[in-house]
Amino acid sequence: MSSIPEDLRRVIIHDRDFQKYSVDRRIYCVPVDEREEERLETQHDVLLRFCGNRLFFPRIDDPRKILDCGYGRGDWAVAVAEEYEDCEVTAIDIYPILVSDQPENLSLFGYNLNDRLNDPEVFERNAYDLIHSRLVSQGIKTNRWGSYVRDMKALMKPNGWLQMIEYYPNIQSDSGRLSSQSALRRWWETYVRAMESCGRNPRIGQRLQPLMTEAGLKDVGGAILHMPIGGWDQDPTRASIGRDNVEMVGELLDSLAIWPFTERLGWSKAQVEALTNAARAEIGDLSLKLYIPV
Repeated sequence: MSSIPEDLRRVIIHDRDFQKYSVDRRIYCVPVDEREEERLETQHDVLLRFCGNRLFFPRIDDPRKILDCGYGRGDWAVAVAEEYEDCEVTAIDIYPILVSDQPENLSLFGYNLNDRLNDPEVFERNAYDLIHSRLVSQGIKTNRWGSYVRDMKALMKPNGWLQMIEYYPNIQSDSGRLSSQSALRRWWETYVRAMESCGRNPRIGQRLQPLMTEAGLKDVGGAILHMPIGGWDQDPTRASIGRDNVEMVGELLDSLAIWPFTERLGWSKAQVEALTNAARAEIGDLSLKLYIPV
């Protein structure tokens, strides 16, 4: 009789599937069901278009080794492995699902990013041309971020690059019409309280550049970009991205809220649904001209 590996077992919380390993250890408490997989697929597509169809921004012509931290569905890891067939791509995630049509040059491992990145069976020091870390803030403890970046630095080869992307999920209004009493503001304030109570920094997206500098990295650059929500932007490409972002961001708010709001703040399922549904309604209001900082 075959059994499900421990890190792939699931538990149901308010009608959504979560990774039991993460929930038991309070690591990355976000759904892992088909609904979340669909959101992650849309998210990858939207982010790729938002970044001008570039998988990475550093100046790398012929990468030989790449590490992807937090591969999720594997969309980015698969894309980069397919584009650079002679490159050895390693991808790690707390929930190490298999990916369809996995390229031969892509290796997948289960790994908790809160642990030191020093397992010789997974990592090689001073070896990677590029390390990619994207949207992992929900799972990384506040006091781990400094050593996390230093660990990645130790794995990079001389003149290697580190690319980090995180949301700052405090949704903003380009028209200035989002009031302080809005559902989106109340969602954000509740999310901050819940995440801080379990040792997470919901504002870490604003701290990536200082973290890199403090770790001793050189040529550190970056920016906080405004990814539109809704088709209000005058630029056709950004408007298209915004339209596809409406449902994805609505699902994101739900995914991020379920566990911390109920388990950390004691909310009921109905209370979480009421707030996220009200926030979703505001997301659909084009007059607000909403965007999420990235």
